[in-house]
Amino acid sequence: MMRRYIDIHTHLGTTVNRDPACGQSATKFLARASQSGVIAAVPSAAPGGPQARGVLDTRDQNSLVAKACRDFPDRFPVGLGVVEVRHLESGVQELARSMDDDGLVGFMIHPGISGHAMRGELHPFLEAVETRRGLVMLHVGDRYIAASEALARRFSGVNFVMLHVGSNEIGHGHAVEAFAPLENVWVDIAQHPAPDELSWGIAAIVRDFPADRVMFGSDAPYFDYRVIQSAIERAPISEEAKDCVAWRNAAELIRKYAPGWDPPTAS
Repeated sequence: MMRRYIDIHTHLGTTVNRDPACGQSATKFLARASQSGVIAAVPSAAPGGPQARGVLDTRDQNSLVAKACRDFPDRFPVGLGVVEVRHLESGVQELARSMDDDGLVGFMIHPGISGHAMRGELHPFLEAVETRRGLVMLHVGDRYIAASEALARRFSGVNFVMLHVGSNEIGHGHAVEAFAPLENVWVDIAQHPAPDELSWGIAAIVRDFPADRVMFGSDAPYFDYRVIQSAIERAPISEEAKDCVAWRNAAELIRKYAPGWDPPTAS
């Protein structure tokens, strides 16, 4: 029987600053997921979306995610918006609206696409999420480890998912040192470039981070996540550990924001 997967890291909408533009709808994601055992996901708005109208475009992107969660509550039990730090107070107000009115539980941000340093410019947004005891996903890689650690320590009332950890051997060690001790931090393994490497691949991530904090993420639509699924299946870790990475850890995190939710039995 195919193992169940919960995708902690997928994007809805369109990234327009790529050539060609890249994106997906909720229904397209679900159609793909049904073929690969992905039973549910935590969607966030695609980074690099349209910004011709400024914060109004961000509102549309957030509303797209909120609608997916309303239309498919079993598959998208919670969702995240997106923020643009250049919107300043208007952006903070839109984040608060998306959480209070649309039911989103926080935000996702990509510093490389949004053009910021993952430092103090995020504090007003994180204050809004901390007030609501929400969730934030940060694209960390190996470049923003120290900055992300500082944010997680400062905003201890926010739960963080650090995305793309361990993107090289040195970065793996730094990420473990920075994030493993923090009780409000989870990590995903989306787009891991060398998942079979014993010193910094999937087995090492499971070994070096708390066992209940490592999660599968697809980074769809930018990456063929079946590559990571295959790597999890062949990783030299126990079947129980594979289940935890594939779906159990994500389910427990989701239940912090959707207490009555149970993972679907099949995609």
